[in-house]
Amino acid sequence: MDSINLLKKLPKMDKILSDERFAGFGRVILKEAATRAVADARIQAEKGKEPDIQGIIEHTEKIYRDIEKGSLRRVINATGVPIHTNLGRSPLPECAADELKELVCGYSNLEYDTESGKRGDRYHHVSEYLRMLTGAEDAVVVNNNASAVFLVLNTFAKGKEAVVSRGELVEIGGSFRVPDVMKQSGAKMVEVGTTNKTRKADYDNAVTQKTAVMMKVHRSNYEIVGFSEEASLADVAQSAREAGCVSYYDAGSGQFIKHLPDEICRDRTIPEDIASGFDLVSFSGDKMTGGCQAGIIVGKKHLINKIKKNQLMRMLRVDKMTLAVLQSVFRLYLTGIYNEIPAQRMISESIESIGLRAAKLAALTGGEIIATKSTVGGGSCPLAEMKSFGVAVKIKGMSESSLDRHLRRWETPIIARVGERVYFDVRTLDEKDFGIILDALGALK
Repeated sequence: MDSINLLKKLPKMDKILSDERFAGFGRVILKEAATRAVADARIQAEKGKEPDIQGIIEHTEKIYRDIEKGSLRRVINATGVPIHTNLGRSPLPECAADELKELVCGYSNLEYDTESGKRGDRYHHVSEYLRMLTGAEDAVVVNNNASAVFLVLNTFAKGKEAVVSRGELVEIGGSFRVPDVMKQSGAKMVEVGTTNKTRKADYDNAVTQKTAVMMKVHRSNYEIVGFSEEASLADVAQSAREAGCVSYYDAGSGQFIKHLPDEICRDRTIPEDIASGFDLVSFSGDKMTGGCQAGIIVGKKHLINKIKKNQLMRMLRVDKMTLAVLQSVFRLYLTGIYNEIPAQRMISESIESIGLRAAKLAALTGGEIIATKSTVGGGSCPLAEMKSFGVAVKIKGMSESSLDRHLRRWETPIIARVGERVYFDVRTLDEKDFGIILDALGALK
């Protein structure tokens, strides 16, 4: 039969929508699902395949369920990268999710002072904790660290000069470029030093009557090694004091507690950054901090007050959900049970503990334990490699790429590491993930 006659056999939309199995289904999603199902059947008809009415109806239901489920869903991170940017960065502690539910499913004192009965400040819910955690005088939170960089420069260097090392004009994921952000903020960028060497004298010599900010930037996802030199945090802070301008450090990821030794990661803690003399420091809330997406600015109280008065704060401020999560995560640090923060636990876990979990997964899957190395991720400690164990699996007659595709397309997608072999890096796996992995592999046998 030619394709024209086959196309005539495609069911009308009304016939699909009125099928009894769709009673109670949402009509908007159902219509979209039916449209897609018929479109798929049309392609097959054009290739000479006769339309199967029942098959189209079943396909419609499958598409409906997929749409209803939504495209944002849980995945299993078997890459060994704790702060995986593409997989949502740091997972939240369960207690933070519990607290979030309690605070956002009803009303809260977000901007209400229950003591005075008057309007309150939304930022004080986390600023007190941040003062205790960092040693800074005050703090404010915006929606991400890129916003924090922009806001600091716009507040203190709009129409003025901001001095920064040429070796720190970085680009990170999503094409975020420091020079472009500085330009959009209204600050005039003044580059000092060379790509591989910048000294305190370079900052000193760049000072003019228009110098407003001296800025230092964490390089995030790369390091300069070899014949290189950089001014220390204390050097830049001192140069700014001598020039009478604001010192600002974009710390990128940021950490309250240092787990990795210097030979693996030389990143300092935020309290150390503040102690070095910087007026302002900003960092992300969802990387090594282990919370949710946010840009956290800590520093001198009179400078934080100026940032709060910037009209752009209204556009960049965070909502009650962000504040609720951060409050819960910060409390874990303050009470000394930060091992409940998944990112912190995964980064600091001993190789012996990882090995025990790998042995369990290998026994369940029949896979082979292999030694491997994990990275931190999220632009944190770019050269750091942490010893880990993986479990390599092989399905007879199936290529590595096909196995990887099967795992990624499983009901709960499993993102493994793929090279000469497909393997699960156990550093980022919890034992509760093992059942899903077993189900996915079992479907191939």
